[in-house]
Amino acid sequence: MIEGIPCEVVEIIERTGMAGEAMQVKVRVLDGNDKGKIITRNVIGPIQIGDILMLSETQREAKRLGRR
Repeated sequence: MIEGIPCEVVEIIERTGMAGEAMQVKVRVLDGNDKGKIITRNVIGPIQIGDILMLSETQREAKRLGRR
């Protein structure tokens, strides 16, 4: 079984995806090797500041999406 790494949502950056169904957020890693690091990730579903996400890995970071 894969353990998740808890991360807290600290900022909601923007909506992403073809229909705006995903959110780009900044999260603070709460445990593991990258504890305290702030990374950008894409999240699908309802999300708000203070929510805890369980990420399978914290090395990969979402790229900033360009505007049209």
